[in-house]
Amino acid sequence: MISAHFFLAGEQYTGCEITGHADYSEEGTDVICAYVSAAVQTVANLMTEIFRLPVSAEETEEPARVSLRLSEKDDSGNAHRLFAGLALQLGELSKAFPANIQVTHMEV
Repeated sequence: MISAHFFLAGEQYTGCEITGHADYSEEGTDVICAYVSAAVQTVANLMTEIFRLPVSAEETEEPARVSLRLSEKDDSGNAHRLFAGLALQLGELSKAFPANIQVTHMEV
């Protein structure tokens, strides 16, 4: 199962960590993993390359983990909006595939 944990300071998103595998189908053909990977990569690229937000991004293959976190306050609010969009997108996916992806929100 993919676990997507989103971190909040009050009502503001400050980061997320996505771990695991969907186990929906065989490796290389798992559309849920591909969907999540594409969504997370898009948001990470928007944060780091387009908006140049103060975000640290880390990725490991084994275990499968992607972490995006604000490294300092973002006064523009763009990081919050991008994290919120990713949480919404993955939340909708979890409604369709609850056995393969779980989304949680945690206060930090």
